Amino acid sequence: MSQRLRPPRPMSGWDLAMSNFKAEWRMLLRAAKFRGSALRRMPRYVDSLRLSNQAVKDREEARPQVPTPPPVRLAYDVLCWFIDVVFEDRPIQRFWFLETVARMPYFAYSSVLHLYETFGWWRSPELRAAEEDNELHHLLIMESLGGDQRWLDRFLGQHGAVAYYWILVLFFFVDPKWSYNFSRLIEAHAVDTYGEFVDANKERLRTIPPPPIAVEYYLNDEHYLFDKMHTGLPDGVKRRPPCATLYDVFSNIRDDEEQHVLTMTACEEWSKGGRPPVDLGFNFNSKLTKEEYVRKVTQSSHGRAAWIAWGDEVARIAEQDRAEWDARQ
Repeated sequence: MSQRLRPPRPMSGWDLAMSNFKAEWRMLLRAAKFRGSALRRMPRYVDSLRLSNQAVKDREEARPQVPTPPPVRLAYDVLCWFIDVVFEDRPIQRFWFLETVARMPYFAYSSVLHLYETFGWWRSPELRAAEEDNELHHLLIMESLGGDQRWLDRFLGQHGAVAYYWILVLFFFVDPKWSYNFSRLIEAHAVDTYGEFVDANKERLRTIPPPPIAVEYYLNDEHYLFDKMHTGLPDGVKRRPPCATLYDVFSNIRDDEEQHVLTMTACEEWSKGGRPPVDLGFNFNSKLTKEEYVRKVTQSSHGRAAWIAWGDEVARIAEQDRAEWDARQ
């Protein structure tokens, strides 16, 4: 649904579905009447931006290829063929579709991992919040540039994302490596696509100011999720990209996608038995020492009383156990 038409608060699933259907039905009729043209205003410069499908393919072929299981390669090739056919000569709409789909891996991983946790099979923290937040802002940037204005683009993007979600869930159940590998392929494709777009439109992009949502994200004072996303940077290194022009925006997105590739590569290697992409364990970086635990607990009168009572109880039970042991000897 168009950002402008979204309800201001959560509603029941039925109400949301009916509201969305009515809005999209009206826009479908209008799009049919005007032969599918975009009915809302979009920046005039969008139509002047170019992206060659062949140039993107050349970039992909020039870089080292990702070893991929045949089922994953087939799904990837079908998706890329679809994108090339539907979004030829429409780069912003293509990017909107890519970013809509690109969020699905994190939703799929969350669903499967929550299921694993519920059944008690496996449990571990993940980076899904940081990665998904980054992809969300990419999507919002593309929407600010008019990437979601055509009804058919929205229909294909949203329904394609649902299909992609279930493919990833299936791949994850079969073998997590497959799901990570598929996401790695898509992220690498995004790097090539954004890279080609930036190079092909460099001069034009440098004359266009960035949309407010991009400035809000990249120049924000709070970088917690942004920093957490960068699993491929050395410890202590903070990435602070510029955001003065639209060239900076698309360069930043390209570099973000490179970080996603590194994360997915690390996740794939981890699933094969390698090191995890991040330290595992809850609150790993803030685990308490025994001394710190005691200090935090006993800093209030109630905590000190509980600590003393617990210590007395432990000592009493230990004394009883020792007496019973001596009696059996």
